[in-house]
Amino acid sequence: VKLASGKTLPYDKAVVSPGISLNMNSIQGLAQANKDGVTLQAWKAGAETVALHKQVAAMREGGTYVISIPEAPYRCPPGPYERACQVANYLKKNNPKGKVLILDANQDVTSKGGLFKKVWAEQYPGMIEYMPNEQYPGMIEYMPKHNVVGVDAKTKTVKLEVQDDVKADVLNLLPQMSAGEIAIKSGLANSNGRWVNVNFLNFESTAQKDIHVLGDSIQIAPTMPKSGHMANNPNPVVTNTCYSFVNTRDVVHVASVHQYDAEKKTFLPVKGAGGLSPGPTALEGVYAWGWAHNIWADSLG
Repeated sequence: VKLASGKTLPYDKAVVSPGISLNMNSIQGLAQANKDGVTLQAWKAGAETVALHKQVAAMREGGTYVISIPEAPYRCPPGPYERACQVANYLKKNNPKGKVLILDANQDVTSKGGLFKKVWAEQYPGMIEYMPNEQYPGMIEYMPKHNVVGVDAKTKTVKLEVQDDVKADVLNLLPQMSAGEIAIKSGLANSNGRWVNVNFLNFESTAQKDIHVLGDSIQIAPTMPKSGHMANNPNPVVTNTCYSFVNTRDVVHVASVHQYDAEKKTFLPVKGAGGLSPGPTALEGVYAWGWAHNIWADSLG
C-alpha cells in the first residue's frame, strides 16, 4: 500500500472501500461548467451541498430546477428522486411557482417508483415534471429515456441524446459513476473498467488476491442497490432497508433480504421477504432517524 507521503506499507490482507468517482467526461462541457460554478452534483456531501442549497434559494420566482439521473448503476438509487422531493418541498413554501424537472436516463424510476409518483401527484401537483412515458395529471409527463449528453454553461442549456435541449435556472447534473479513482488506478475495477468484481462469499477482489472490497465501488449482485445500508451489511445474509424523506417529516421505505447462493456465487433476494411502505407517514420518519443514528454509530463509532 502506497501512501500520499510516498511511504509504503506491507500487508497480509487489505480491506478497502474506494467509494465512487463522478465521470465528468460522460457529459460534454460538464467539467468546465462545474469549474465555472454553473453546475453542481452534491453527490459527495459537503461544500457542494451548501452551494446547491444557495442556488435553489436564489432561484428567480417561477424558475426551474433540473436534476439529471445517469443510467444505473449509480450511488443511492432513490437519491435523485428524494432530492427532487426536498427541492419541491422547499419551493412549495418559498417559491410556489417554481418547477422541478427530472431528466432520467433510465426507463423508469429506479427505486420506490409507485411511492414517489404518488407523493408527486398528491403533495407537489404541478411542481414536478418527470420524463419518461405515460401521463400523470398535474405533474408528470413520461417519455422514454432522457439521457443528458452535454451542457452549455453560458446559456444554462442541457443537451439530450435524443430530445430537444432544455433550459433551466439551477442545473444539478449527475454524470455516470464508477468505482473510486484508487480502484481504477490499481486495476481493481475489472467490471467494464468501472466497478470492482468480488467473491461475494468474502468480498475478496477477483482481480487481486487478499484485497477485500466493500461499499459502493463493487459490481452489485442482482437487485442489491448501492446504498449505505447495503454497504454496511456484507454478511452471509444481507438485508437492505432504505428510507426516503419525501418532505421534512414524512418517509417511505423499501426493504429486502438477500442470501448467498453457493451455486451461482452471488447474493439473491429471498422470496417473500421485504416490501414497500403503503405510503408516506410521520411515524416512518421517526424510524428513519433511528436507523440513521444507529448506522452512523455502527459505521463511524
